[in-house]
Amino acid sequence: MIFYVCHRLHAYTLASLLLYFRTDLQGSVRFVPYDEREHLLEISRGTVLWTDLDRLSEAEIEACSNLSQRMKSQQPDLFQLNHPRKSLQRFDLLRMLFADGINDFNVYRPVFLRDETGAAYKVPPLLQSPVELGQALSDLGTMNFVRPMVVEFGAKAGADGSYRKYSAYRIGARSYAQHCFASKEWFIKVQGGGMSRRHRVEHTAFVRDNPHAVELMPIFEKAGISYGRIDYTIVDGRIQVFEINTNPTVLNDPPTPFDRYDSLPYANMHADALAQLPYANDPLSTPVIDETHLQILGRLKNKYRRRRMKLTVRKGFRSFRDAMFGAKP
Repeated sequence: MIFYVCHRLHAYTLASLLLYFRTDLQGSVRFVPYDEREHLLEISRGTVLWTDLDRLSEAEIEACSNLSQRMKSQQPDLFQLNHPRKSLQRFDLLRMLFADGINDFNVYRPVFLRDETGAAYKVPPLLQSPVELGQALSDLGTMNFVRPMVVEFGAKAGADGSYRKYSAYRIGARSYAQHCFASKEWFIKVQGGGMSRRHRVEHTAFVRDNPHAVELMPIFEKAGISYGRIDYTIVDGRIQVFEINTNPTVLNDPPTPFDRYDSLPYANMHADALAQLPYANDPLSTPVIDETHLQILGRLKNKYRRRRMKLTVRKGFRSFRDAMFGAKP
């Protein structure tokens, strides 16, 4: 059994995978919210994935580290991926990569301003001078940041004028490439929106070949992270890492009849890697963990059923419009 430890409200990262693309995994995965982590002491074998580490408070990190150590000494057949204390979070990771000469850009605590906790969805403004940085820092109180940090701008457009964001997963001893997105804008968040045919071909080749796997594994090792997704770019032929997310969303959306791409290959790569973890297919769990897991999965099922209906209507309308009036270039 795989015990996926995360915050209760952030189990959605596996929702589409478990509910639609690989329902067979429902027998192998159990969500364990951090507020019920003590139940892991009742498990004799399996694999524990510590995720959502950037959302833990210092007190939670300390408590989870102690629990991890107890499990390690008392439950030798319970394998653990990531460590609540030893897995580096964004700030320490970027500092280490700069010090080791892997990244050419550094990070500072209070260039652009972002929160170390969670994901960024709005484009951070690039600050061009100490005056602009000072103004941004003075506005921190209105930004609701938990752990603000200043990051040097480390991306560079390719010869075609497009920036690229690469992502790859590590799951235990295995890794796979997830995407190569290209855009004229430096902040790339949307999955492939507006990519040209040539960029889509580049993306397909990247996923197929996983060309940076050998170079990325030592970075995961340095970070002490054995489950997560690394986001990076290539500048002058060298990997430049943005972050390693320990609770990444595997697939954002449930499938609809009008999808323009097939997400099943991504689901299979992730599911097949999970299946290779120690005791992944062992059914051993506990009634309490099972009950909580089913409650979380049931909530996600209702949420994603509504989401799927909305997506089907939206994409169906777009498909009808394109059929009647021609697709936009």
